[in-house]
Amino acid sequence: MLADTPGPGQLHFASYYRWLILCDWLRVDPADHLLDVGCDDGEITARLRAGLRVAVDLHPRCPDPAVRLARGDATRLPVPAGRFQTVTAFDLIEHVPDDAAVLAELLRALAPGGTLWISTPAVQWRIFPNFLTARAARAFGHVRNGYTVAELRQRLPPGCVLTVIAWNEPVFRALFVLLRLVDAVSSPLARRLAGWCYRLDRRWPQGEHGHLFVRVSRAPAR
Repeated sequence: MLADTPGPGQLHFASYYRWLILCDWLRVDPADHLLDVGCDDGEITARLRAGLRVAVDLHPRCPDPAVRLARGDATRLPVPAGRFQTVTAFDLIEHVPDDAAVLAELLRALAPGGTLWISTPAVQWRIFPNFLTARAARAFGHVRNGYTVAELRQRLPPGCVLTVIAWNEPVFRALFVLLRLVDAVSSPLARRLAGWCYRLDRRWPQGEHGHLFVRVSRAPAR
């Protein structure tokens, strides 16, 4: 379950844009134990609703004191195996050289029959103007530009079922540099503009230059 969609608040404009997508896509049972890996500032974790919420990061933070914080490396998660019915990792794996180890750890933490939700740039992710794409990726700390669906499948063990949304985000990508400039002057205005980008992008959701939103499920243990 998700909290009521927040108005422009403390979320960074890019996180706010991602949150709007999550409101349409992500489904969490309110009784689930939820693990959010790579929580960053914890603003999205705070907006998720579950029976237990644990957020892991190298420097974990969260504005909701009910969220349990754990400091740890995504390749060696400090959590027991099979504990969480829902595991989330948004815009994480593209930052880690050993992405296969991260995916293995995410699945290790997942309870039988649970669901892993991840997002990551598509391999052809681009912003406008295109010559700034590589510089932006370096600034974000990406060790790879992104993934194809086939590459993600190769990094997951047999038996995983993937449901993929290729979210093209053409307006958001075209205005990303402008949004960064606006954010330096007025974060609330940048968030409002990001919301406008999202509403337009819903008209042209499919494409290969934005992000992949992936639901990974495994059959319950017999």
